[in-house]
Amino acid sequence: MGTLELKHTLSGHRGRVWNVCWHPKGACFASCGEDKTIIIWGQQESQWVMKTILTEGHTRTIREIAWSPCGNHIASASFDATIAIWDKNLVQSECTTTLEGHENEVKSVSWSSNGQLLASCSRDKSVWIWEVNDGEYECAAVINAHTQDVKKVRWHPTEEIVASASYDNTVKLFKEYIADNDWSCMATLSSHTSTVWSLAWDKTGNRIATCSDDQTVKIWQEYKPGQFTISTGAEQLAY
Repeated sequence: MGTLELKHTLSGHRGRVWNVCWHPKGACFASCGEDKTIIIWGQQESQWVMKTILTEGHTRTIREIAWSPCGNHIASASFDATIAIWDKNLVQSECTTTLEGHENEVKSVSWSSNGQLLASCSRDKSVWIWEVNDGEYECAAVINAHTQDVKKVRWHPTEEIVASASYDNTVKLFKEYIADNDWSCMATLSSHTSTVWSLAWDKTGNRIATCSDDQTVKIWQEYKPGQFTISTGAEQLAY
């Protein structure tokens, strides 16, 4: 891997900057923070500059943002217990939908690969699944499988499986079981000894990386039925 060099330091937020997220096409990125705003940054004459500031969508800190796969929408998770959906038009972006239901701070939000599902999680220990149909958002499931604050949600890169990380030291995987018409926990990954702060799927969806307050990073490998390994440093992911 080549050397990484600092190119620009960007200032614009007031207070902590909590999250950044690249647009799917990579031409711009968004940031959010304690000042309750989202800033869209783009390049101009080889410099990164502030293009748009999104305000009046939240009343408290914005913890995380996520671009939809099509790049036309941003979902933002806030300490005000709501998720805001920002739609892009030819002139500017504006908050068009506010999703309510969580009882406490919303910590994370994530779009499925096809953009038809949105997941959110909260200090209220729940994971919510929202269905997206023609710009309308409807709660499809409220999942109460964790026993503590849920810190992060991330969708599988190709399948409708969502993973969540929690203060209860676990990562859980959820999917919809058509026979029951309900979202249920399909696997619990237990190995960390303290809060699991974040997780990330690899691009194939066969591995998950997790990081924890126990000062470790763990790699979880999926093994299909009938597969086995003689020696591995990875945790096993079975579902």
